[in-house]
Amino acid sequence: MGEKRGFSRASFAERAWLAIEKPVNAVVTSEYNPFHYLGAISIFFLWIILVTGVYLFLFYDISARGAYLSVQSLTMRQWYLGGVMRSLHRYASDGLIITMLLHAFRCFVTGRYRHWRWLAWVSGAAMAWVIWIGGIFGYWMVWDERAKLIATLSARMLENIPIFGLPLSLNFARAGSLTDQLFYIILFIHFSTAFFLFILIMVHIARITKAVINPPRVVAYGIILALLALSFMKPAVSGSPAELKRLAEAVPFDWFFMFIFPFLNWVSERALWGFIVAITLVFASVPWLGRKKRNPPAKVTLENCTGCELCMEDCPYQAISMRKRTDGMPYPLEAVVVDKRCASCGLCVGACDYKAINLPDMPEDQVKDDIKRLVAELKEKGECGKVLVFACAKGPWIEGIKDGNGGLNGYDWARVVALPCIGMLQPSMLSMALDRGVDGVFIASCAEGDCHFRKGNDWLSGRLAGFRPPVVKKSLDRSRIGLQYLSSVEGDAFIKELTAFREGLKARS
Repeated sequence: MGEKRGFSRASFAERAWLAIEKPVNAVVTSEYNPFHYLGAISIFFLWIILVTGVYLFLFYDISARGAYLSVQSLTMRQWYLGGVMRSLHRYASDGLIITMLLHAFRCFVTGRYRHWRWLAWVSGAAMAWVIWIGGIFGYWMVWDERAKLIATLSARMLENIPIFGLPLSLNFARAGSLTDQLFYIILFIHFSTAFFLFILIMVHIARITKAVINPPRVVAYGIILALLALSFMKPAVSGSPAELKRLAEAVPFDWFFMFIFPFLNWVSERALWGFIVAITLVFASVPWLGRKKRNPPAKVTLENCTGCELCMEDCPYQAISMRKRTDGMPYPLEAVVVDKRCASCGLCVGACDYKAINLPDMPEDQVKDDIKRLVAELKEKGECGKVLVFACAKGPWIEGIKDGNGGLNGYDWARVVALPCIGMLQPSMLSMALDRGVDGVFIASCAEGDCHFRKGNDWLSGRLAGFRPPVVKKSLDRSRIGLQYLSSVEGDAFIKELTAFREGLKARS
């Protein structure tokens, strides 16, 4: 069982990324590691952009003559608020780009984009372009020399889309063509992106149960303080006012939003559009490229189902729903699994005390038979400090697992049961191991706040604490249960903590 449906070593890219996160965990703990909340931090940046944007709009003059002057007045005459608001708006936009790209990269290297996650990945790709469009038109509104350059280059690109008539760049060729109506259109597009973004966010989290859309307060306060400090140290300012009759010699460049335009030095506008479309299609199709065979979805044993709804509550991807009873049993509801959404994580198994739902390739009875077998092997050793380990397959990589049979090279006093997610661990499995004669049970979970299946370690912690059903019974000696949250690159820490736990058991015996 251990290798077939248990441990699978993370890719080199994932191990490298987790190695970067490891020192951050040491400083702020895994629970508050900002890398674990990149998606929520991106949404937090969006709220900052929205609030500051509304304030800036109150003082904005929507006209060809007044746009630049109104932004300058806001920045210089009320620097204590207007200038800070503008800087927050600017730096939050840059922060959004950074966290969005990091979030996408992290999801990719950790394999969190395939199968049941495809909708989140594709909607994320759409959000990236909406954010970029919103930023581009935000620069237009300032109407300085940089805005003029962006407007001119954007117009050149848009002219190659066959839905436009006269060349758009004519609007920036002479002053008479620059009308107030153009600025109303720019403002409308800029504000519309916020509307589309929030719709896409709803799609992004549509199949996620209890989605994390807000970072921890400590992280949020830290972000606000960092943005404020940056706003005071290097406030956002405008360049020279846009002069249509003058060619600017030097324009400040923003790689976050202007990264596309340098390509126009080497390729035509149509070739660049072709490249953009191709890259977007490839990026959006990533969930289907090199797709691995997925494990079989969970199955409901209807005659055992009481309709308690716990499996539905614990499912992280809305793969389980409840419907009216169809078999005449004296319960109002029954569970139904949506196969395409099922992650085969086993969290529903951990939530069920009635053997009503199972993973076909790793049924509950098989896991419990393995527990009995491994405990019997440990009892044969006769030595003190026998430990049964329940390990998350996405947690610490254990080099010494023997032949997938639960043995651990060099540690005859320990046996390992590998679970696809630690949330599959039932309280009855803990009781079974301790009641049958092991001295202790050690639980090796994935990193706190970074469960591969989102909620597994949270639900397990709740069961151990006694507030999430099914709970671990109070009569169970908690001193005989060890729990560690470790990432897949912390195999050495796993051995160290496991050995220390065993020594503690021996000292108490």
